Amino acid sequence: MPWVLVAVPVAFIQLVGTAGAAYWGRADATPQNWFSKVLILAGPVALLFAARYPRTVVGVAVAAAATYYSLGYAPGPVFLSVIVALLLWGRTVRVQRNADRRRAKIAEAEQRAGAERLRIAQELHDVLAHHISLINVQAGVALHLVDERPEQTRTALAAIKSASKEALGELRAALDALRNPGDEAPRAPTAGLSELPAIVDSVRSAGLDVDYRVEGEPREIGVAGELAALRIVQESLTNVLRHSGATTATVTLAYGEDSVRVEIADDGHGGVPVPGNGLSGMRERAGALGGTCTAGPAPGGGFVVRAELPG
Repeated sequence: MPWVLVAVPVAFIQLVGTAGAAYWGRADATPQNWFSKVLILAGPVALLFAARYPRTVVGVAVAAAATYYSLGYAPGPVFLSVIVALLLWGRTVRVQRNADRRRAKIAEAEQRAGAERLRIAQELHDVLAHHISLINVQAGVALHLVDERPEQTRTALAAIKSASKEALGELRAALDALRNPGDEAPRAPTAGLSELPAIVDSVRSAGLDVDYRVEGEPREIGVAGELAALRIVQESLTNVLRHSGATTATVTLAYGEDSVRVEIADDGHGGVPVPGNGLSGMRERAGALGGTCTAGPAPGGGFVVRAELPG
């Protein structure tokens, strides 16, 4: 609403009202003069700027009215501009608060969307890196056996087909999530520890001897905890295949009283961890749940990844 539509009537009422008060009022009142007119009009003129400077407008209106009455002019409705300034100031504050809430909600939604995109990117990295590593290893096996023992290439090719199919399925699921960010529920069950034996078997099929151990009484540790544990094992075994030169690895899932330990050890050459998204992603997954994840050469040789997750 244009403030001129408010200021003009207020100015008219204050001028006419004070003129009437001066004519019919006390005889000892200070006569009206040019300064009284300035004070009468100061509040209404200030109202023209109420949208941008509501506090200043209230201050000007109060100061003008207080000065008018303190100088002994005939009492009139000079206070009207003060009342109007206070009412519109309150409205401005409410509008500003509502705008701030809307901006906060938009920012929160954008932050959630960004976090979800990062989560999907991490999932894609872990899953695709694992399956592509398996495909690479099995392709090497097939090429090695194609001339000497062609009948055994069938197993390697079947493993390549299975790994590529799973990778494509994960990729489609991620793309669906990106195309439909408003979906409340995932299109497929969230990955959990029930998939761990299948991951271990897929790595075994690539030629790595993996010993899978469960210590303590298995229990549910929550969707986020199970997904973190699964991806840490998956990423660790992928790194063993790609970088360690190991022939054996041990995966241990140990359930404690209020935590779960995930440990992946191999007999490879150890050494300095290979920089990249894998190790940092594992640490971030554990840290997001209030846990820890360490990785480095084992005292007796090889390499070990150890994660402590609450649950």
